[in-house]
Formats: sequence, C-alpha cells, structure tokens
Amino acid sequence: MFFKRKQPKEAALNEFDQVVEGNSLGKDAWKRLKKNKMAVLGMVIVAIYSLLAASAMFLPIHPYDQIILDHQHLRPSFSKTAGDLMMESKLKDLYFKAWRSGSLVVTEAESQQIENWISQNETNKVWDFLYAEGEAQREAGTFTFSSADQRTIDRLQEKIDTEFLINIDKMFYTDSETGKRKNIARMDFLDIQRIYAEYIGVEESVIANQIQNEVRSQVLNTVKAATPGLTAEEYEANLELELQSLGEKGIASIGKTNLLINLKTAISRSIERGLKQEIKDGKAQFPINREITVNESLSADITADLKHERHYYLGTDYSGRDMLSRIIYGGQVSIAIGLVGTITSVLIGIVLGAIAGYAGGKIDFFLMRLVDIMYGLPYMLLVIIFMAIFGRNIMNLFVALAMVSWLTVARMVRGQVMSLKNSEYVEAARSMGASTGRIIFRHMVPNSLSVIIVYSTLRVPAFIMQESFLSFLGLGVQAPYASWGSLVGDAVNGMTLYPWKLVFPAIAMTIFLFAMNFFGDGLRDAFDPQSKNQL
Repeated sequence: MFFKRKQPKEAALNEFDQVVEGNSLGKDAWKRLKKNKMAVLGMVIVAIYSLLAASAMFLPIHPYDQIILDHQHLRPSFSKTAGDLMMESKLKDLYFKAWRSGSLVVTEAESQQIENWISQNETNKVWDFLYAEGEAQREAGTFTFSSADQRTIDRLQEKIDTEFLINIDKMFYTDSETGKRKNIARMDFLDIQRIYAEYIGVEESVIANQIQNEVRSQVLNTVKAATPGLTAEEYEANLELELQSLGEKGIASIGKTNLLINLKTAISRSIERGLKQEIKDGKAQFPINREITVNESLSADITADLKHERHYYLGTDYSGRDMLSRIIYGGQVSIAIGLVGTITSVLIGIVLGAIAGYAGGKIDFFLMRLVDIMYGLPYMLLVIIFMAIFGRNIMNLFVALAMVSWLTVARMVRGQVMSLKNSEYVEAARSMGASTGRIIFRHMVPNSLSVIIVYSTLRVPAFIMQESFLSFLGLGVQAPYASWGSLVGDAVNGMTLYPWKLVFPAIAMTIFLFAMNFFGDGLRDAFDPQSKNQL
C-alpha cells in the first residue's frame, strides 16, 4: 500500500501576486497586546508567580509549616544565620537589663533619648541603640557581663553549635525470616501496627486502642470545627455518623497516617541520641544524608542539619516559620482561590446567561429576576454567614466566593448571545437542524470568548482581595495553610515591632494584583479594536 505525500497548500495571492497572510481576532489581539508594555510586563509577572507557586515543593526552601520556637520573630537577613540572630536578640535583652541596672553607662542625653523612645513605644530603636553601644563598650573593655549573664550567653552558644534537626525520608523493615526489605509507608495498616508495637515493646492490642482513640479524637475535632455550638450528645451522634461514612478503609487510612507519624517520632528520638553522641565525640559532619540502622529489622534514610545554621531571607513569623516559604506557598492558595473562583463563576454565568439570552421569554424573565434578587443581597455578608455555618476550610471558601460571583458574567453573556442569535451563521446552523445546545455552546459562546477572557482576568484579583478580607476577619484560610491575606492578617497586631511580617506578604500580593490588572486591561484593549485606549 502506497501513501501519497501531502502536497503543501498553495499560498493565497492577490492581484499583484503578493502572498496574502490570513488573520484572526486572536492574532490581531496578540499584535496589539505586544505593543502594550505594561500589559506584557503584567503577563510576565503573573507567569513568574504561577511558576513559583506551582514548583514550590521543588524549590530549595524550608518547609512552610515547620515550627521552630527558638526562631520566633527573627528579622530578615542575607548574611546572618538564625543562630547569629538568636545571639543578637539575647544580647539586646541583656544590654537593656544592664542599662536598667546601671552597669551599662551612657550619657544623660542618650539615657533621656532612650526614655523618650520607650514612652513612644519605639522599642526597636532602644534595642538597636543599646546593642550597638554595648558591643562598642565591650570591645573597648569598658563593659563586661556579669557571671550569670555570661553563663546564659555560653549556654546559648552551645545550643546554637550543637542543636540539629532530623528529617526521616523513608523507613524500612527487614523481615527476619525471608530477609526481604520493605518500605514501611507502603505496608498495610496492621503490619505497621505490629512493627510499631514490637519497636516500643508493648502489646499490639494497646497500640490498637491508642490508634482507635486518636482517630475518634481527630474526627470529633473535625466535626466540632464544621458544626460549632452543639451539645455533647449531638457531637457524639455526629461522630458516629462520620465514622460510618468513613468506613473501615477510611478509618484504617487515618490510623495508618497516625502510626507512621508515631513510628517516625520514636525512631527520630533514637537517632537523635546517637547523633548527639557523635557530636560529643567530634565525629558528626553536618549536613548528614545517609541510611541509619535502628535495630536488626528497622532502618531509615535520614537528613540532618544544624538547626540554627539556617538563613531566613525574609525573616520568620510568630511560630518561627520561614516567611519566604509561607509567602510562596501562600501564593499557591491565593492564586488557586482566584483561579477556581473565577472559573466556577464564569462557567455558571456562561451556562445561565447563554440559556437566558437564547431562549428569551419566560426563561429569560425568570433567570434575570433571580439575578436581580441576588444582586440586592449583601454579597460579603452571605459569604461570611456561609463560612460561619459550614466551617472554615478551603473547599467551603471556594464555594462561598463563587456562590454569587457569577451574576455579572451571566448578564454579560446574555447580552452577547442576544446580539448574536439572529446572525447569519446562527440561522444557517438552525436551518441545518443543529440542536439548541450545539448552537449555543459551539457557535455563540465561542464568539463571545474574547469578552469572557478579559472579564476573567479582571476577576482573579477581585477574588484574591475577597479572600484576603475574609482571612483578615479570621474566616479565611486556617493554619497551617496560609494565603497572602492570612499572612497580612496575622502580622497586623505586631506590625510596629516586626514590620517585615506585614510588609513582605503585602508587597507580594500588591505586585501580583497590579500585574493582573495591567494584564486584564491590556487584554481588554487588545480584543477591542475600537477601544480608545489602544496603542
């Protein structure tokens, strides 16, 4: 069988034998969009943000939910480690006490200035001045710490030099009879339960009861968060219903997760004791990345590094979590809320608006009166009530934000469809027997996509701002997850002492919102050839 080679299509020529290039609305819009420098810049910034959010788990950053209480409120620094900042913070405190006690001597004018700063609640200036003055006097030999203060400094320095963090990547179990080595995370719930019981040396029935109680407690906490204000009997009844809906597989899945966490914690303690001995003997070389044998049947792949050698380029929050990581992962949540809310509202609006515009008559009247009624309701109040009733989690937040936001899309699509339904190509499709659904969604909606795309890009910033408002009120994203809005809300109370916790997430959100607005405005001008703003 022979295949004929496809002949290249002949280019279209005009009467002067010049090649005529085809054009389309998309190509024409792209040409106009490229001339708008702010729109292109906005598009690039949005793309960078999206790539950072999508690849967050692969970036060399600290875990966004890892709490290190020793690292609370550390300021941003590119050169100093967490240990350096901890020592600096402790020295500031000791110098302040020394000034109060009179052992750190300053001039009367300086002392009066310090008092003024304290009265004006400008404590950062007090700490910075006394730290600089104390370090200068200590280097000059005119000031020395008391023996008690020096012991405090020495203990802190030892802590900085020796404390480390262990992360267990994988745990393995070697069967003594067959010699087979298995990844514990892939084993069955009952097998992991038996391994854990053997490792800590207790009866398996004791572990089974413990895990059962843990699962019940977790499910009960979830029920309480979703339906606050019930009686104990009502919570118990809801708990039983929830456990029934989970079934044996669901309960076993939660129990397996708990068992893995408990086993990992127990193994970490054992490994930690061994590493501390290596540090004392001077054998430990950080960072550590190797497999460690726990006992005859258990081993683990671990990574370990010195806890206080970390760098926090954007500082830390009130729980010692890295602000850079939380801003990047917060971008995941905020951008996802903007995209999911926009896509949901646009889909609902397209369907209802297209049906109303094409069908007309009573259907159009009923749908548009429904839109008018919902327009009259206080939107944010409805969202707040929805979140308060159904619980504060991300899925409920998605539903709440998309609940009423489709109204404008529905009206816009209705107008577009009404202007197109008497067009020649619609009449041709109707005469050929095309169904109503095909005419609407294969012919009319695609011809309205330019307007829908522009509107969608402008709705994403609106959804992000609405989520930020809810997070500021405490009804948005809950810990350990974060969004830009929740980070700003958490930072407001301490913004005078720790301004970086407010400034950096606010800057990240502001840049993205401006970029989306520039991009949306550029798309609007590009898709509208008659626009007065086109370049």
